[in-house]
Amino acid sequence: MAQKGTNSAIKRRKVFGLSIDRQLMLDIQHMALDQDRYTNDLVEEALKDVLKKYREKEKNAK
Repeated sequence: MAQKGTNSAIKRRKVFGLSIDRQLMLDIQHMALDQDRYTNDLVEEALKDVLKKYREKEKNAK
């Protein structure tokens, strides 16, 4: 897998520990292998998607 970003991109990152369902984590890890991507990238993409979903929901409710 190719490394992405620069030192400035690394400095913008925040380490964040969490506990998630074991099977969910296994599924994400398998998907990352299938997609030739880092697990972190998939989790970050999912978090961005859920933020977008709820922001749109709030916007439509107004």
